[in-house]
Amino acid sequence: MGKTLIIAEKPSQAREYAKTLGVKGKREGYFENDEYIISWCIGHLFELKAPETYMDLPKVGKRWSIRRLPVLPRLGEFQYGLKSGTAKQFKVLQGLLRSPEVQQVICGTDADREGQLLFQEVWDAVGSKKPLFRLWISSLTQEAIREGMSKLRPVGEVEGLAQAGYGRSYGDWDFGMNLTEGFTALFGSFDPVRKKPNVISIGRVQTPTLALVVEREWAIENFVPVAYVEVEAEFACGQGSYKGKWFDPAIKSPRDKSQETANEQMMLDLDRGKEIVAKVQGKPGRIRSVKDKETKEPHPLLFDLTSLTVSASRRYGFGAEKVLKIAQSLYEKKAITYPRTDCNYLPPDMLPKLKVHLQALEQSPFASWVKEALDNPLPGGKRVINEITAHHAIIPTTEKMIPNLSPDERKIWEMIVLRFLCIWFPPARYAEKEVVTVVEEEFFLTKGKTLLESGWKKIENTEKYTEGSGLQLPLLQQNEEVKTRSCQALQKETKPPKRYTQGDLIKAMEGAGKEVEDETLRRQLKGKGLGTVATRGAIIENLLDRGYLLQQQKVLMPTAKGTELIRLIKERLPRAQLLISAEMTGQMEYELAQVERGEMPLSRYMEKVEEAIRGIIEELRHYEATQGKKPLAFAPQKPGAHGRKRESNSERKPREPQTQAKSAKVGQERPASAAGDNLGICPSCGGGVVEREKGYGCQNWKDGCPFILWKNPICGKVLTPAQVKSLLKKGKTNLIKGFRSKNGSVFAAYLVWEDPSSGKLKFEFENNDRAKPG
Repeated sequence: MGKTLIIAEKPSQAREYAKTLGVKGKREGYFENDEYIISWCIGHLFELKAPETYMDLPKVGKRWSIRRLPVLPRLGEFQYGLKSGTAKQFKVLQGLLRSPEVQQVICGTDADREGQLLFQEVWDAVGSKKPLFRLWISSLTQEAIREGMSKLRPVGEVEGLAQAGYGRSYGDWDFGMNLTEGFTALFGSFDPVRKKPNVISIGRVQTPTLALVVEREWAIENFVPVAYVEVEAEFACGQGSYKGKWFDPAIKSPRDKSQETANEQMMLDLDRGKEIVAKVQGKPGRIRSVKDKETKEPHPLLFDLTSLTVSASRRYGFGAEKVLKIAQSLYEKKAITYPRTDCNYLPPDMLPKLKVHLQALEQSPFASWVKEALDNPLPGGKRVINEITAHHAIIPTTEKMIPNLSPDERKIWEMIVLRFLCIWFPPARYAEKEVVTVVEEEFFLTKGKTLLESGWKKIENTEKYTEGSGLQLPLLQQNEEVKTRSCQALQKETKPPKRYTQGDLIKAMEGAGKEVEDETLRRQLKGKGLGTVATRGAIIENLLDRGYLLQQQKVLMPTAKGTELIRLIKERLPRAQLLISAEMTGQMEYELAQVERGEMPLSRYMEKVEEAIRGIIEELRHYEATQGKKPLAFAPQKPGAHGRKRESNSERKPREPQTQAKSAKVGQERPASAAGDNLGICPSCGGGVVEREKGYGCQNWKDGCPFILWKNPICGKVLTPAQVKSLLKKGKTNLIKGFRSKNGSVFAAYLVWEDPSSGKLKFEFENNDRAKPG
């Protein structure tokens, strides 16, 4: 009787299959018994060969240049080579796949696009024609493996997945190899400090992701703060006192939930604010309305990889790649279900099994909550049981004994456990009160919110979920007379957008450039984002490794190299602008999903890829003929300890391009900066601060210091060198007169540090009433 060969993604996965199926015989590169042979890949065993494989090198030369491009192999013509260190295991797999003892084969790699592709590369290289099936599981528990083995999928059901895997691989190779060489030939140079070429790496997903960060930085730099005031009054009533904020009832109802509308209701210029203060100060008023209602807040959705990454980034400052690595380790330790999922829901057939997952947590640190949850009904409703994609939400497995976890693994596991426990508890209930007080025909709004029943919040009681609760108000009655005890105009300024954290950027990538909070809209945009849940973390890490981004504490900032690349594309290369279009790249991701579903042939997807690349190469060729070469800025000398250097065959490896750029003069390699006198000590790294054309920056910027004070107008005033000297020495400028708010009002203030390391300033007024300009 013939045997069944199961091919896993890695040895640890193969060991779990062997343990579950009772396969104890250990051989060189596989396990075996009378029924099964279980072997493994080591991730991808193959990689696509370099472009030079397809070139007539005596004709086009060895140096990188536009004239060698484009290189676009046809489908069926892409050539593979074994990766370093994989030949031995491939020989084992090749022998097993050709063995007459093997009657059928099961693909047991990770149940996703990349898992299917790494198996498919081996299968196609060997050319096996044996019966093939697919094992599709969401956890590595013995129960899940046995169930998967009883429900093997025919290979035809995953043919689209394999095609999409090839499409991703070929498309990314085409983009990365052609455009990295093209851009480096025109805009690269030799870095004399790092003693290697300054490669201009381009990627289908990498480059539009970089554009998101650069454009956010430009929005911050160009932001002009708008001065405004909020008028706040304190009222005395029969049962005590309470505060209210002035609002304009003509804009919208005060019950409107829009934050933008709420801000608009309460923003005033200084003169109008002072007028209201003078008008109502000490005057009697009346409570126009008192509205009470009870609201419920349902539990949060279960985690998918994106929401897990965002939460871990906010809570612990973990990077996206770190979260994925930890989640993968937890999966391999059978602590959680499959982590590379973009789904927040569970399928209906899991509902009867949920209690077993819950009972497995009885020995955890959350045993008291588990006991309480076991007495509650099974969780239901569309926030838990709903339509799923390839894999359901991430939840704890049915394993009762989890192996030793590292401190970071423990943090992520506990986040997943707590989120799972939340779905067993009822919504949190609030009593909300909204009071409108009128004084001299001016309207003031007071809101109070009291938590009545914690529900699920007893489990995941974070600041995010308790914000605004607990404000106690005295007993207030409609038409009750009150007296204005005090009133003041609080001077404020609008704030610029915030820089991305890795979690924020992951959300923006998922939403094709839009940070989407609404759950329904998130579902509609899924499949149209930048990259996939499994690749976004690696893309961010590549941008850090390749010197396009810097990470300062939790936030991401573009380097000069990253900024200059995006500016070049936006201002000088109109056809190449599809490279920085999140919507366009998201559409390509959606088309890959169509290939996966069998709705678009792979050949059509590749035609679109090739058409885009040919257009960009032609544009680069025209640029070279008319503009010549223009070296961009270097990456920082030390791009940061963001993990080991990563290289992939989807984006061009930074090998030496062997161009005449080596001999480029240092002065041509980046825009010259003003030498200037040393204005003081950099608060970020201790270097010297000098004046440049567009701002006052640290002399150590080549080594990655981010400190800069831009010469952008602040309420109409631009910082002078003398004022910068004062800031660096004393922490504040002299009193600056002539600031002008949006409504034209003129005021005077000091500028003081809000965050010295990043060059962030705020106002300090003569009366010590401070307001942040953002």
